[in-house]
Amino acid sequence: MATSRSKSEAQTKAEQVKASSRVGKATIADLQIDPSYQRTPSPQLVDQIEQNWDVIASELLLVSDRGDRNGSDVQGGLFLVNGQHRSLAAKRLGVKTLDARFIDLSSDPDPAAIEAKFRLTTNVGLRDRATERFKAQLRSGDAESVDIVKILAQCGTEIMFNPSDEFGITAISTVEQIYRFDDTGSLLRETLELIRDSFGGYTEKAQTAAMLKAVAWFIVVHIERADFTRLKTKLNEIQSVAIDRRARTIQGTMAGALWFNYYRAIVDVYNERLAERSRLEWTSRGSRAIGGRSGNQDR
Repeated sequence: MATSRSKSEAQTKAEQVKASSRVGKATIADLQIDPSYQRTPSPQLVDQIEQNWDVIASELLLVSDRGDRNGSDVQGGLFLVNGQHRSLAAKRLGVKTLDARFIDLSSDPDPAAIEAKFRLTTNVGLRDRATERFKAQLRSGDAESVDIVKILAQCGTEIMFNPSDEFGITAISTVEQIYRFDDTGSLLRETLELIRDSFGGYTEKAQTAAMLKAVAWFIVVHIERADFTRLKTKLNEIQSVAIDRRARTIQGTMAGALWFNYYRAIVDVYNERLAERSRLEWTSRGSRAIGGRSGNQDR
């Protein structure tokens, strides 16, 4: 996790950058986009801004001036940090310039990291998709995000940032939630390893938010009594698609959140052909820490 000192240094740097900023006119055609932290534009949002265009009510663009970077691996010029949708709408309307706040990052060795931090703090109202938010966090050097990516890689998977990709996890908010359960990432690692070892990898149903939460909760609740070798064998026999079907059947009669019915299904599979004294009982007590709403009652 990030130390208090590193957070303080980052805050001081942000304050220094803000203090040296200036307001002026930005030529839209000159503005570049850094895809390492920027969101994919929403055509619907651009349409909405265009239809309700009001340059007076519009906020300032936030523009980073990286300066001349000749001879450097860093790309120089002006980069749009906040206001991508407004600038696209303005371009459609034939607007050439917009008011902007310019921040000077011409001497910073990694301007994109600072830009990513500002993008996160200035776009809080835009309801970024979780993967877009996470991408910016990662580019900004956020310690938690960097550690999550490391854990995922060690467990043989990654975040799916592009919908066209054929591999990766999209349930990033769930991944973050499980990571924060113990503030060390241990539960996240154990959850991913159990899913990988049980299903032979991260198939579509094996990497959903419901499966991640269910397996994590099973570990938390049954860590002392469960035979995890047995669990992996049983899950491997029926695979994740069957767990999904069973969970939805249970949900039809017992209600509750889908993830919790995944957990119920996993407990049922584990208990098959076990003596009464060796069986596990499902419980929802405390499960909000993993998945929010669970079942209709605590057991």
